[in-house]
Amino acid sequence: MREQRKVPMKSHQPDRHSLDKVPMLLQLAARLHTARANPDVWRETLLAFRDFTPCHGVLDLASDAPPLGPDDLSALAGRLTHCATYGDECDGDASLNRAVCAAFAVHMHTAAAAAHKTLQAGLFDQLPPTWIVDRNAQVREANPAAKALTQSGERVSLVGTRLELAGAGGARALLKALAKTGARTRLPWTDGNGKRVSFMLRALPDATHVAVTALLDAPDPMELALALAEQLRLTPRQSELAAHLLADQTLAGAARAMGISRHTANEHLAALEQRTGVPDRRGLLVVLRRIAQR
Repeated sequence: MREQRKVPMKSHQPDRHSLDKVPMLLQLAARLHTARANPDVWRETLLAFRDFTPCHGVLDLASDAPPLGPDDLSALAGRLTHCATYGDECDGDASLNRAVCAAFAVHMHTAAAAAHKTLQAGLFDQLPPTWIVDRNAQVREANPAAKALTQSGERVSLVGTRLELAGAGGARALLKALAKTGARTRLPWTDGNGKRVSFMLRALPDATHVAVTALLDAPDPMELALALAEQLRLTPRQSELAAHLLADQTLAGAARAMGISRHTANEHLAALEQRTGVPDRRGLLVVLRRIAQR
């Protein structure tokens, strides 16, 4: 029998050249994640990665662009991923370079997402008292102003982890509003001490949670309606619609608050626009806001 020649098995161990790239890749990735969304550090890191790899132009965009934000970093990560997958200009060990670029693009996406989350958290903390609740009014998150208001026991209270409006029927009123909240709903309320407050309810993109914001400094719609009626010589229903438009800024929300149909609200809106001499709702809001601030 003929003796079979043994073919040496190809090693699956990474070669020394590929191992040399790992420490640098990790260092640059760590710099991305610890930059705290500093655009200058992001730019320096991307250009360092460009010089570290035979990158043909994808990250050159970072050199002359305006300060990088999270969206810009994410867009560049998408370009780098596309180049790593479909590009045909890799020099040297193409498969290794593609793998390095693809890995770094993942770190870019992750850093951009973390920066977005940090920015959103910062904005959330600056809002008026705001709670994130589910449709059963169970609180999932609350900003500092909301926590302080809850602790004061004024206007709202917590029963376990459930948010309730202060006053008789407050729990039921909030649950009813949460059940039908769409994009945005205004909930006027009078607490047990006779103090009026409005809550703005906005359904979040997941459709299961709602942001509830207490509008503590918002003018009372009826007081605002009287002021607008006097200034613009409006009918009672026109002035009421104008006040609710200022408070809610949506025609559907104003119609719900007044208990009228969308068609009737449109008729009042047309009369308001004719009275103020503005061509559209945006111009009307500008006029109404100017009068309300006097």
